[in-house]
Amino acid sequence: MSYKIDGADLTWPTDAELAKVEEIRKNCADQIAAMPEKPRDVVGDIRVCRYLRFYSGDVAKASAAFAKYLQYWVDEKIHVLREGLMDLELKDFTKWLESVMSPYTPHFVPGFTTTQDGHFVIFTSPGSFKPNEFVSKRPACHTLENDLALIRVSLEYFMKQVDDNCYKRRRMCYAIKLIDCKELGNETLPVFVPEIRKFAQDNLGKIMSFYCEQDILLLVVNAPFMVRAITAFATTFMAKRQSNRIKVMGTATGSDVQNVLRAIGPASIFPPTLGGTRKAEDVPFLKPLLYQDESRVKKWMERSSAGNSHSGADPKPPPSANVSETADASASRTEQASGYERAEQPETLEPLPVVNLEDVGPPEDVQPESDMKVDIQEATATSGGWLCSCSAPC
Repeated sequence: MSYKIDGADLTWPTDAELAKVEEIRKNCADQIAAMPEKPRDVVGDIRVCRYLRFYSGDVAKASAAFAKYLQYWVDEKIHVLREGLMDLELKDFTKWLESVMSPYTPHFVPGFTTTQDGHFVIFTSPGSFKPNEFVSKRPACHTLENDLALIRVSLEYFMKQVDDNCYKRRRMCYAIKLIDCKELGNETLPVFVPEIRKFAQDNLGKIMSFYCEQDILLLVVNAPFMVRAITAFATTFMAKRQSNRIKVMGTATGSDVQNVLRAIGPASIFPPTLGGTRKAEDVPFLKPLLYQDESRVKKWMERSSAGNSHSGADPKPPPSANVSETADASASRTEQASGYERAEQPETLEPLPVVNLEDVGPPEDVQPESDMKVDIQEATATSGGWLCSCSAPC
């Protein structure tokens, strides 16, 4: 039986929700007026509706949270960070990101694939992360503040990609976080590095709260026992709608894991550690890892200026070759004279497609269903916790 990704509300905003969205914008009129730019992916119907749904339709709570995000957007000059980056094609954004980030940055692929339903997949393999080197081996021009700017602009880019997919497909789309824990524990865990622990405590939870209702699935594969045990405990403090979006599983070659992965894409897009047939060399940043490239590390340590800061990308990357100024691109960039682009209710909502297993089936070496699986069921509590789909208190 094929696995269906349905951890979040996939329906297009209803007329009743759109009325509440407008009310939220009115409540945040002062914050919106203070914005130098008003991109659709920041203040449009779909983005505001995410806040509304995250707070279960409570306009007052959604308005308060959205106002905080808009204030952050102005205070941190996020519009400056976005300049020259938001309309890049994914391959060009990835190329730019690689050119400015530390080679010791935790391995992740910002646009691993897009599902048939339009969900944006981000892949990461934290087992290769060297946190001590990430902190100590860096030029003076690139501080943790520069890394924070990269996190901020990456989140803005991801959310715009998802927002664009929503309007193209006339349904709510989300992000999928795919985490491969293969070899986790071979390196020092980040929590044991004081600088990274403080950086995470000071910034990540607060930042991620501004990008609520972004994930439909957080899939952890090849998870060691400790990760599965901690997650199982943490989800008892979450509401059902958060815990349903987290799936922590064992060996990737298990048939149960492969069933979930097939709902994301065919085996040909996954590396061998996920039971796929894609060469590791063909996965961005995976093989060789950036810090295994001596020339890349040498260039990094010789840098005299950061490629990204509060002043944005320096230099600005050139536009993608086939990106043209279309009505849709213009609408996603700024508020139109006639008002916000409306997320009009489609006359007929097509049923959401279910991604079926490939005809060829899983690889021959797939093992029987893994007994390492932690299948998150309904949580008993209704309050939030430290581990949820948006990494923020819920």
